[in-house]
Amino acid sequence: MTEAQLEDCVVCGNHAVETSLVDGEIVKECEVCGNLSGSPEIVELMELQREAEGLGVSIYSFPLAQFIDGLPGLKLQGDSGGERSAGRLPFIAFELIDHRTYQLENIGQSLRLLRGELECEWKIEFTFEYELGFELRPRARKDQPPEQQVEAARRDMIKIWRRLQSFKGLAWWKQ
Repeated sequence: MTEAQLEDCVVCGNHAVETSLVDGEIVKECEVCGNLSGSPEIVELMELQREAEGLGVSIYSFPLAQFIDGLPGLKLQGDSGGERSAGRLPFIAFELIDHRTYQLENIGQSLRLLRGELECEWKIEFTFEYELGFELRPRARKDQPPEQQVEAARRDMIKIWRRLQSFKGLAWWKQ
């Protein structure tokens, strides 16, 4: 396709389709109707991030938070994409609603399998406000500036979300 040729949107037929590179993948977005086309994984992430913006929540933690909230036996208590300027690391807080630990074990096993892929070391902490809860969060490091840790943890949250989606279909997850 030459520069003079314009691509039409497959949904509305508009000629203003913008091409951009997201995580190394080409994504096309219609400037009129907002239709996205490209890699299904990238499109899904961008749609979740749009939803997060519309809800006024963090685009960094929302995909993983929604995934965890959708797991049977877990309920989302809160999440944060972190604060780069303050050096506050992101987290996902959740509780067990059926008092069975298999989903907690699945998340823990997944983190163990992902160790070599992630930039941060992740942990699941017990919390107790008015009830027993858990927080999925990265460990703080003293050898790296807080702003860099926040950015690394944000990238990790997307990797964890993507990998949990694929792990969910495996036999060990379903047990």
